[in-house]
This record gives sequence, C-alpha cells and structure tokens, in this order.
Amino acid sequence: MNKEQQRHLTNLYTIAQKYPGKKTVVISKLEEYGLTVDDFNSYDSLMVSQNVVEPESIVDEYPDIPAFTQSDKYSDAKILEIFEARDSLQNVIDEIGKPPTDAEWFQAGKSADERVEEVRYFYETKKAEEWEELESPLPGLGTLTAPMGFLTEVFAGGADLRYDFKEDLHERGAFTSYNPLTGFGAWDIAEFKKNPRTGQAGFSPELLELEESLEQLYGDRRVFREKIEEGGYAETLPGSTTKTELDRLNTMITEEQLLDPRMFGEAQ
Repeated sequence: MNKEQQRHLTNLYTIAQKYPGKKTVVISKLEEYGLTVDDFNSYDSLMVSQNVVEPESIVDEYPDIPAFTQSDKYSDAKILEIFEARDSLQNVIDEIGKPPTDAEWFQAGKSADERVEEVRYFYETKKAEEWEELESPLPGLGTLTAPMGFLTEVFAGGADLRYDFKEDLHERGAFTSYNPLTGFGAWDIAEFKKNPRTGQAGFSPELLELEESLEQLYGDRRVFREKIEEGGYAETLPGSTTKTELDRLNTMITEEQLLDPRMFGEAQ
C-alpha cells in the first residue's frame, strides 16, 4: 500500500468511525483508491489494538460522500471558509506583533485604565462636598468675587491646557474654564474662598492629592494610547474589531469541535 492509499484509508476510516451511518458509502469508495474491505478491517483492528484516536473530520475530496462530514450545521466548504477567515485575521495580528507588555508605559497605562474611574468618583464626590463648605472671605460680598474670577479666567484659565486632568485654579458653574476645549467658566473659583471650619483657602490637601493622582493616571493613560496608536497595536488588543472576530471564530471552532479540512489534503 503506497502513501496515497494509506492517506485515503485513514480519511475514509475516520468518516466511518464518526458517522456510522456513512460506513456503507465509505466501503463502496475503497475500490476507487485500490483498497479492499480487508485493508479497511485490518486498519480497524490496528487502531483498536493501539487505542489510536483518529481526527474527526474529512473534506469534500470524496464527492460521493455528503459534504457535511464534520457537522450537521456547517458544510465542509463552510468549515474551510471559517478556518481561512480565522487564519487571515491571525495573520493580521501576527504581522503587527504583540505590544511590549513588559514595558513601563504599557503596565502604567493598563493600571491607569483600571483605576482612573474609581479614583475620579471619589475625587468628584469629595470635591462636591468641599464646595458646599467654602464661603467668601467677606460675608455678603461674595458676588464681588465674580469680576476677579472673570479676569483670572481670561489671563490664567488657558494654562490648564498643559495638564491632562488637574487645574491651577478650580472653577464651578455651567462651564468649567477659559480653556477653549471646555468653554468659559462661571468665575466662581475655589481659591478665592475659604473653609470657615479649617480657615483654609480653597480645597483641602487631601483633595488636591487625589487630583495629583488623577493627573498621573490620565497622563499614563494618554501615553499608553499614543504608544498603542503609534505601534498599530490597537487591533491586537481585546475589544478591537480584529480581535473580537478572531475570538468569535476560535470559539465557534472549539464549541463545534471543528478540524481544519486542510489537515487532510487539498480541499475541493
């Protein structure tokens, strides 16, 4: 028996094992490849004695056998299409390469993504509480601080552009600052007020420390996103279009227990 006959015998035996109802069709195909029933039975005995588990699929190179040899849900042609699509997406990811996950910027950026919303929640909550305690240093003259706030915003508000999150002066109102990205402030500035309980102007050191933490987190996240974009790594990360589709196809292959038809020779 030559190698080509051996390959056909292995493939036909596989079909008969997984799909007993096709055994008659398989037996009728043996002669076409120069094989006999004795060859089939001998191979069967060998597999049983060696406790060998054969692959569970075959392709449409046997046109007289129905083209659903692996699954009642997908034809062999469709299964081949699934594997080719999977490989194409994997090639895209392989060509891009993996991001340097051990790099400091990567680790810092991933950590920032995980922590930034939680830290900001505590910051915004504490900030709102402290705003309610702040009062004008001159009772009854609070409205006079608005012109001062306006002038401060005009000349200093734009300086906040150099930060990722924090501000030099903290405003409150319908708008947030003179920063052209956010619009005009309401000219109600925390640093122009004082906490009567502590005698301290502006926000507490604890709140400002939280703000510094957020500045670091937002900066780390910005650097991470810039590096990912520069390296083209976005499509290799979870959540990207490419990675999501690749994961879907791999899940389908696993759940349906599909085998690549190309394992058994050239598919037709």
